[in-house]
Amino acid sequence: MNDKAASSWEWNNGPVGRLIKTTYITLRREIEKQLKPIGLSHTQWSALGIINHFPGVTSSELELILMIERPSVTSLINVLANKNLVVRRDHPDDARSKQIFLTASGKQLAEQTAHFAQNVEDRMKEGMTPEQFETLKALLVQTVGIFETK
Repeated sequence: MNDKAASSWEWNNGPVGRLIKTTYITLRREIEKQLKPIGLSHTQWSALGIINHFPGVTSSELELILMIERPSVTSLINVLANKNLVVRRDHPDDARSKQIFLTASGKQLAEQTAHFAQNVEDRMKEGMTPEQFETLKALLVQTVGIFETK
């Protein structure tokens, strides 16, 4: 495939899975533009937001929420710890497990960047009515539910 063929690819005529993937990548890239000056990856930023919302979350829980593999969670937490954004503490009920908490600088960064997703969502809303936006959200939730029940 040459560049001309790639640029003329009609992604909007593809299967719905491709449309969802293209939309996700587009939204993620918009958030990444905001994260680049801060030096955070999308996954690091997502983890900070989750840990801010659920202080004491475990690696296993992050694995489920972020939908990434255990080794990736370990690497992610190591990077965040090296940046002094998170700390690990012994779990009070499970000696084999550690809880993850934000440091003061991690909490500050999570709170300062929490609006990034809203910025992208607001931009997305500019192209549709409030009813269309709510319908889109409902359909996406419904789609996930279809696959979770089977």
